[in-house]
Amino acid sequence: MQQTDLSNTPRRLTTADEVETIVGRPAPVVLLKQVSALDEGCRAVLARCPVAALGYRDAEGTSRTTFIGGAPGFARVHSPTRVSFELPGSGDPHGPVSCFFLLPGVGEILRVNGSVTARKERRVIVDIEEAYVHCAQAVLRSRLWKPPTPPGPADAGIAGAGPLCRPGVAEFLGAAPFLALSTWDSSGGSDTSPRGDRQSVARILDGRTLVMPDRKGNRRADTLHNLLQDERLSFAALVPGRSGVLHVHGRGTITDDPALLETMALRGVPPHLALLIEVEHAEVTENDAVARSRLWTPEAHPDRGTVPDLMALAGEHLAARSADAEGGPPAFLLKAITGIPGMTRLLRLVMNRLYRSGLRKEGY
Repeated sequence: MQQTDLSNTPRRLTTADEVETIVGRPAPVVLLKQVSALDEGCRAVLARCPVAALGYRDAEGTSRTTFIGGAPGFARVHSPTRVSFELPGSGDPHGPVSCFFLLPGVGEILRVNGSVTARKERRVIVDIEEAYVHCAQAVLRSRLWKPPTPPGPADAGIAGAGPLCRPGVAEFLGAAPFLALSTWDSSGGSDTSPRGDRQSVARILDGRTLVMPDRKGNRRADTLHNLLQDERLSFAALVPGRSGVLHVHGRGTITDDPALLETMALRGVPPHLALLIEVEHAEVTENDAVARSRLWTPEAHPDRGTVPDLMALAGEHLAARSADAEGGPPAFLLKAITGIPGMTRLLRLVMNRLYRSGLRKEGY
């Protein structure tokens, strides 16, 4: 993996105003997609998802991100505000947790945040605080559901010392186009966000430092705002076709350094920001959930005709929330539009076109 030699320390952003000057603020409609309980649509998605990314902190306060599940319906819904799932190994989550659920072949992702309320042997019980549909940009950027590409030449590793010099880490990261990134705010609230990029979603600067592009999205910028409050983070990276997962935790800062951003440009278009990650631990391990879920086996994917349309689900959430919100679109209008025969299919076509347009503007 090629390393970047920066003669000067990249500039860091340290305030919300600096971030919002570059990223902007999310439109009110983006925030209205959040619901505080799992409705019928959310439960239908959970029943079909074979795997999820989970971010948590253990009893010592160390940030952890991993993939859980292994078969559709692994997350057991006890009520609209309570779910449980098995966390294998020595994982011991405390307090707020966050996760996103993946439907093989589908771009949009269902994100669910809450707090651990109990632990019964390997089963973790979580009370739900919010759920919402995340756009497909990360999955599309990474080509997550495309047929796995043959592995490239083996990486010789990184000279020097540091967690990224451990066996297999550099090679895995160089082939990983997708990861789940977990951050926390100053009150402990957790957020786990999908990240995707062409080829490699993060690059090694030296044995202890990674850089990850932050390309344009819906301007929620939860990850960025969290890092301004608490720099501790973790992520779990995937390589399509493999059952191993790269687990990393460390500390992150935000940079708008032009020279560094230019090294991550796609067809002349650099990202607007990047994350600099000081890695404290990095390790590739086999992941039972990824192996059993057969994410890249097409015949194991759910039939597209039976898979819930997450864009339609986001529209239902928006309509439900708009009834109680000021400044949002009228709820009756949203319900009328989504109730028109064939409108869901039309909205899907429109969204797919918007996705393609956005990716082209980013250089894809």
